[in-house]
Amino acid sequence: MTPSPRHIALALALTAMSVAAQSHHTRQPMALGVTYDYATEYGQHGVGLKLQLGIDSHWRVEPEMIYFAQRRDVTTLQLNVNVHYVHHVAGPLAIYPFVGMTYSHWGYKGPNVNRWGANLGAGLELSLGRRWVAVGEGRFMLVKQETQAVTSLGLKHLF
Repeated sequence: MTPSPRHIALALALTAMSVAAQSHHTRQPMALGVTYDYATEYGQHGVGLKLQLGIDSHWRVEPEMIYFAQRRDVTTLQLNVNVHYVHHVAGPLAIYPFVGMTYSHWGYKGPNVNRWGANLGAGLELSLGRRWVAVGEGRFMLVKQETQAVTSLGLKHLF
C-alpha cells in the first residue's frame, strides 16, 4: 500500500516538531524560506516552502515541499526531508552538503505515480543582515525512473 500525500505530510510535520523540541537551546536558528525551483526531467518550474530546524552549530534538518507546475502534461509534488552540515566559510558566507529522502507524486494524464527516493546535494548561503539569508542549492533526486537534477534559488527568514 502506497502512503497518501496527507500521510507523508503528517510524518514530515511530526518529524519537524520533534526536532524543534530537541533544538530549543541551539546556536543555529530556525528559519522559514521560499524558493524558485527548476527540475530537469520535464523542464518544470516550481515554488517551494521550507522549514529549517537547527540541531547544533553545524547540523540542521529541513523539511520542504515543492510544487512543480504542469509541463508536458506532468505536474509534480515533492515532499523532502534533508539533513545539512553547515560550514561557515567567511563572514556572511556558508556552504553545506546535504542528504535526504524524497516522496514524489507525479501527475500524468494517465495513471499518477508515487515514488520514494533520495536527495544528494549542496547549497550556498549569503547572510543579508540579521534575519534574512539568500540561498542557492543544487541536488540530484534519485528516484526510480524519474531521477533528475533540481536547482533552487530562495530567501529565508531566521527566527
